[in-house]
Amino acid sequence: MYNIAHIGMVVKDLEVSKKFYSVVLGCEVCGTHEDDRLKIAFMKSGDGVIELIQYFNSNGPRSAGVVDHIAFKVKDIEESVEKIKTAGVTLLFDAPKPFKAGKIFFFQGPDGERLEFVQD
Repeated sequence: MYNIAHIGMVVKDLEVSKKFYSVVLGCEVCGTHEDDRLKIAFMKSGDGVIELIQYFNSNGPRSAGVVDHIAFKVKDIEESVEKIKTAGVTLLFDAPKPFKAGKIFFFQGPDGERLEFVQD
């Protein structure tokens, strides 16, 4: 079995996405990279890392697959939903929904990426 190293996601504006993931979701920048093709920010989220990638050329390489969503584990889903509501985030659910033994809630990031809160 392999452990996940990170989830890579192409974004339109790295600064907008860094702000969203840090201010709204509490992630921390744990590394950056920039060259003549792209710039990257590695965002620490608990034990995981999200790699945000902005290509300078709109014809830059794109993944052959699609990341369906990124899920964030939260202690209090209602409190977390209220926080993103006040930040003006696009919500995909009206309210948290029961799922298995917990609750889930979907919303969108700045590039339309689907994000999820999960409370056990």
